[in-house]
Amino acid sequence: MNQRTLLYLLIAFVLFFTVMQLIGVFLQRPAFEVVYYRSRMEYDYSGAATFTTTAGLFFKDASKQQQYLQNYRQSSLEQFKQYFAEVSKRLGRQIEVISMESTVTERSGILEVMEKAVLSNVAVVEQDVVDTSLRDVSINAVADSEIVVVIPEDAVVLSVEPTPVRTLDNQIYWKPTGSMTFPRVVFRKGEPR
Repeated sequence: MNQRTLLYLLIAFVLFFTVMQLIGVFLQRPAFEVVYYRSRMEYDYSGAATFTTTAGLFFKDASKQQQYLQNYRQSSLEQFKQYFAEVSKRLGRQIEVISMESTVTERSGILEVMEKAVLSNVAVVEQDVVDTSLRDVSINAVADSEIVVVIPEDAVVLSVEPTPVRTLDNQIYWKPTGSMTFPRVVFRKGEPR
């Protein structure tokens, strides 16, 4: 073989694998679209929190929805525990899933998944100051998303990151449209009223 033929074969080989990679990327699209996302994180002074998350999922294919439901029911708790085990390793502290319950309902063609979890040691408590930071953990939100952090009613807020869209009494709201760092709210117990 001469060099020109070898070069053409090499180019064809590279193009073939590039096209195959692109086809693979397009075929691995999720079977659903996240229509809305709500997350409510209620903290106490001990570092424990209750996370309630609701997501609306739209499936174009009913069989994919049934497959998702079957897989979700079989593995949601284990995947949730595994996720927080990985976060615990990254943070260097043990976040424990105390309980987790989930419900799945269908409304107007949207599959609504609601998860409620009680976690211990999810916030750091030092000298009576609670810090909700999970460092580099981020939330990948969709266009219709709302994140709410609820702190005890008598708490005094020391700092909040990122900047919220509003604060209402002891509730702090964000409406991200893309990736957002996990909310960091630093607070302590206030004086009795």
